Amino acid sequence: MTFEQANQVIHPVTTQWHYDTMIAAGFIPETLEQTGFVRSYKYTKGNHVITVHTGVSADYWRDRTTGDGGYWGTLSEHVNSFNA
Repeated sequence: MTFEQANQVIHPVTTQWHYDTMIAAGFIPETLEQTGFVRSYKYTKGNHVITVHTGVSADYWRDRTTGDGGYWGTLSEHVNSFNA
């Protein structure tokens, strides 16, 4: 497979690193699939919006409601803080 072909692979949200964490915290995926090496997925819970990103050099998240963000390892603690 060439680089160009690999960058056209479709990635369903259900197969991504963030999916189980976000679903368990009650978030709903608004972005159901993305294509390529660099991707962004949007989740909502009520009026709360979080985007998660898979990049070439890092996987990270951004809370569009509070402005918080971080790398993949801090996502679970953040989204579970809303259920405390």
